[in-house]
Amino acid sequence: MKLWSGTLSPFSAKVRIVLAEKGLAPEVAEIPWSRANLWGPKPAAFLAASPKGEVPVLEVSGLAIVDSTVINEYLEEAYPQVPLMPKDPAARAACRMWEDMADFLMAEYLTTLIREVFMKPDGEGRDEAAVAEALTAFNGFRNALEKRLSVHTYLSDGYSLADVAAWLCLTFSQSLGVTVGERPGIQAWYARISERPVVQAELVSVMAAAAAA
Repeated sequence: MKLWSGTLSPFSAKVRIVLAEKGLAPEVAEIPWSRANLWGPKPAAFLAASPKGEVPVLEVSGLAIVDSTVINEYLEEAYPQVPLMPKDPAARAACRMWEDMADFLMAEYLTTLIREVFMKPDGEGRDEAAVAEALTAFNGFRNALEKRLSVHTYLSDGYSLADVAAWLCLTFSQSLGVTVGERPGIQAWYARISERPVVQAELVSVMAAAAAA
């Protein structure tokens, strides 16, 4: 098993956390990222495995699996001993919807904040309308999370793929100035997820990579 990964890719982080939670340790090949060069250089072997040239990619049994959600659902089915999705069909659907919501924000609006805030730290040339749109979207997500987490311990029936995706969404966005605010349900849940050893290790790795970028 081999994982093509990017340390500063939240979607790669989703897969790394799930692999670690399930006790799996594949060979990992990192695609570098920096302010100067963005993603790259990309090896030919990676481009052969990833038609879009995007991380993550999991190579297993001669198959190159792309997309973090598809990869994690494969891992859930292939390694069910440490379950990260509920068994009930309705609960599984809810889990998937929370994950999809977090993934959409990361794909659509986290990239906006990276482009406009991280890449333009002095604010020069920043598209403030795009930033405002992103902040509005994240605020709606945080409100939805708070509504759920004010009465539930996790987003699904126990710690799940939904919590992994939502935690990453908040973690990466907070590094770009999107604060949680006075939302006690989120705060307690975020601390709970952050205390998991696998998640702690991932956070250390991501923060170190961000500082070096």
